[in-house]
Amino acid sequence: MIVTVTTTTDARAKADALARGAVEARLAACAQIVGPVTSVYHWRGAIETAEEWQVVLKTTEARYPALEAHLLAVHDYGTPEILATRVVRVSEDYARWVERETEAAAEIESPAPDERPFFVYGTLSPGAYNHDRFLAGRIGTEADAVLHGAVLYDGPGYPYVVPADGGRVVGTLLTPASGSYGELFGLLDRLELPVGYERVAMDVERVRDGARVSAWVFLAAPDAPLGPVIESGDWFSRP
Repeated sequence: MIVTVTTTTDARAKADALARGAVEARLAACAQIVGPVTSVYHWRGAIETAEEWQVVLKTTEARYPALEAHLLAVHDYGTPEILATRVVRVSEDYARWVERETEAAAEIESPAPDERPFFVYGTLSPGAYNHDRFLAGRIGTEADAVLHGAVLYDGPGYPYVVPADGGRVVGTLLTPASGSYGELFGLLDRLELPVGYERVAMDVERVRDGARVSAWVFLAAPDAPLGPVIESGDWFSRP
């Protein structure tokens, strides 16, 4: 059964990232971006009007649960619109194409877990929305840290780190709680790798004692949607 799935976001670049991430992960065979559209909705007791972009994805009923989980993980809305509609009639060749493009999805391969801490610098940082959504109850310790030899870029919804001489990125070292490492390791790969990151082991400096700590860092993949450089290296202090 072929299914169309729609979601909305408030910027064209974010819509591009949502479409590309789902197709690259083979959770959808293709996606169309429509907009801008005008959305009218209830919000905090009032009627709001906003400009949004709509993403329409084509997938199968079997792949829908994974696509929904992916959209919930990468979307920056607290309650994003995710609507699925079964297609009643579809050409046989097109249906086979959608099935072929989505059933070929390969699981993300990770090396055997090496229990390094994670260096985070954006939406997974303490106090940011993805930290609360995905890491609550799974973190044992947090420590301020700096990654040297890298530059921070803004992006559509998320920051991206690119290695570069002389740069520095401000972030946090997160050490998983006892017994949570394996679960957290897989969760972060599924969250980050499909939307333009690659995981690399790098040395970072722990601020409190200057110690060099080997940590997992999610760097920008070659095709990541980079925006402007954040000169301060701190995503939370950008203009």
